[in-house]
Amino acid sequence: MILSGGSGTRLWPLSTPDLPKQFADLIPGHPSLFDATLRRLDGLPDVGSPVVVTGGRHLELVSASLKDLGAPDPVVLVEPEGRNTGPAVTAAALALVPTEVMVILPSDHVIDDLDAFRAAVTTAARLASSGGIVTFGVVPTRPDTGYGYIEIGDPVEDGAHRVARFREKPGEDEARAMLADGRHLWNSGMFVATAGTVLSEMERHQPQIMSAVRDALTRVDGGVIELGDRFREATSLSFDHAVMEHTEAGLVLSLDAGWDDVGSYLALHKHTDRDADGNAVSGRVVLDGVRDSLVIAGSRVVAVAGLEGVAVIETPDAVLVVPLDQSQRVRNLAEEAGSA
Repeated sequence: MILSGGSGTRLWPLSTPDLPKQFADLIPGHPSLFDATLRRLDGLPDVGSPVVVTGGRHLELVSASLKDLGAPDPVVLVEPEGRNTGPAVTAAALALVPTEVMVILPSDHVIDDLDAFRAAVTTAARLASSGGIVTFGVVPTRPDTGYGYIEIGDPVEDGAHRVARFREKPGEDEARAMLADGRHLWNSGMFVATAGTVLSEMERHQPQIMSAVRDALTRVDGGVIELGDRFREATSLSFDHAVMEHTEAGLVLSLDAGWDDVGSYLALHKHTDRDADGNAVSGRVVLDGVRDSLVIAGSRVVAVAGLEGVAVIETPDAVLVVPLDQSQRVRNLAEEAGSA
């Protein structure tokens, strides 16, 4: 199940409301993030047809990718309004047979080691078949303040642990402490559970969402399914807040597979091929004395001199210049630019 409702404002101006980051050409020579997500389970046995939840604004982009990659009998659920991942996951679960195992994947992640990821999914599916809701906790490599964290609890079978608690994005001192204690993992936002488990836990913890989404899903016969207006009345909650913070079925598996949510230009720089000076470039770019930077020219020549550790992003609509280590500020810039 692929979640594809985000707008990706942290990668503005490459990512826009009409062409969000999961469909944009972010990494030259690589498939889009959406396409990579769609193929992420290739090679595993018994993988069923994909279920995609998206908005009407992006339906053509989703449909084009599904067609280009030859996805078999996809189901596309079209939200009348984005209500976060809790209602989206609920809608997908309602469209499936209760015993089917859902592998819930955001469409804007990078995973470098697919063998390690697929092995983790296989283990998670086994745990899910026994009633667990499994999330993947990514082994942290730095004290990152841009991610939520999961504190691991008591061990169970197959290397999984109980979820002790979820922790919101921390300050720098707290992030350093969590990195050092070895009991905290980055919250990847990926989950594995049977459709029936998802629905029973949503009914238990979020009956309002269940009622609204059930009324909005008027048919489940495949293809493109427009969710009804009742979907707008579902409380806007992430699946983490809606279920994972309350359920007793929550499990976490440690994942070390080169995961990143590509949520900033700093992350994009890391995942793009770099030259001997540490620069990642695309388009017609001229550099002089530039190091460890990301420079993207979308429609004209971009020349940069004497800078280090910056992102310079040019598109036909906008130009962004920001230090890579301050790229979390881009979201606010995008909002201000949109109202300018």
